[in-house]
Amino acid sequence: MVGYMISAVLLLVVIVLAVKLLLQRKRLRDLAESMEDYLNRGGEPAPFSLREDTVAPVENAASELENRIAVLTERLREENERTSSLTADISHQLKTPLASLRLFVEMDESAHMAEELGQIERMEKLIGSLLRLEKLCADGYEFTFAEQAVRPLIENAWESLRALWPKKHMEIEGDAALRCDGKWLGEAFQNLLKNACEHTAEDGQIWVIIEQTEHTFYCSVEDNGGGVREKDLPHIFERFYRSEDQAQSGSGLGLAIVKEIVYRHHGHVSAENGKNGLRINLEIPILNLTKT
Repeated sequence: MVGYMISAVLLLVVIVLAVKLLLQRKRLRDLAESMEDYLNRGGEPAPFSLREDTVAPVENAASELENRIAVLTERLREENERTSSLTADISHQLKTPLASLRLFVEMDESAHMAEELGQIERMEKLIGSLLRLEKLCADGYEFTFAEQAVRPLIENAWESLRALWPKKHMEIEGDAALRCDGKWLGEAFQNLLKNACEHTAEDGQIWVIIEQTEHTFYCSVEDNGGGVREKDLPHIFERFYRSEDQAQSGSGLGLAIVKEIVYRHHGHVSAENGKNGLRINLEIPILNLTKT
């Protein structure tokens, strides 16, 4: 009888321990899901735990970490807003004297008027691009995501450039559909194609290859301009960066804007020298459209 009671107690202890272990595992699993939701989808931070068990320190550490992330994110947002505001103020202050300078140049009609107006126009475009980039970096634009076929975006971007470079040729291979902001992703492709046009011969060739897996969209844009030096590759997405042998064309901001647009799509952009010239590679995750 005593042996039976001891066995029953031991069995009860085992059951209690097993249930406790299962509950702890569930809490850890719920905590992991909550942290993933917080990091990837902006969910609520984990609450502080008042329990006194082995899982509570893990829950509280996660809560503290998420709160620190929230504070740092807010500080970064405020700093980006200040930088964007400063850049906007400087840009607007420059626009007025530039407009006056353009007026005086047109009135003078000097022998160098065309060159002077060209430089003023270049400065105006530079200011506009810089303001656009800074506003992108500060999350100053609202992105609207919807399922979109990519090939038409590239074709439309090319059509907007053909009048400037009528002898250049572009080939597209493949197609894909992903959840994106068509307007902004189209601008990214326009900047990529413009960059390729600026660094190829008059009859330059551009190849665009599109691929798609279950989870990722891939696209490469390659030209036959000969590429860049290896030491320049890590820097070509930096604003205003130019290699020593690069012609002074463009604003120096196009690829930086591309990087920010791709980043807003949770993607990654990189550069390498291909067989014919510079190749820019885009990777953008294909989000699950069934999720809200």
